Amino acid sequence: DMKEAEAVTSLAEARAWCGRAYAAAEATVVRLGETAMMEPLPADTIMGGMPKAAVIGAIVDHTAHHRGALSVYTRLLGKAPPMP
Repeated sequence: DMKEAEAVTSLAEARAWCGRAYAAAEATVVRLGETAMMEPLPADTIMGGMPKAAVIGAIVDHTAHHRGALSVYTRLLGKAPPMP
């Protein structure tokens, strides 16, 4: 929810939120199981027709994109970003 996202004002809060999101995603994958994760996503979605499991790779790519952007912003502030 955007109101929740806009309420995050610290790196510690953002990290905690990210951790909860990953835990929820993992719980969903475990709950669905392998057979369900290989079912196709609905055709009218971004990755329509691909197996649900493909979302995992998309999450990894999306996270890497944001981590890279944050590293650039950190460098622009004259600081060295920490290694993840």
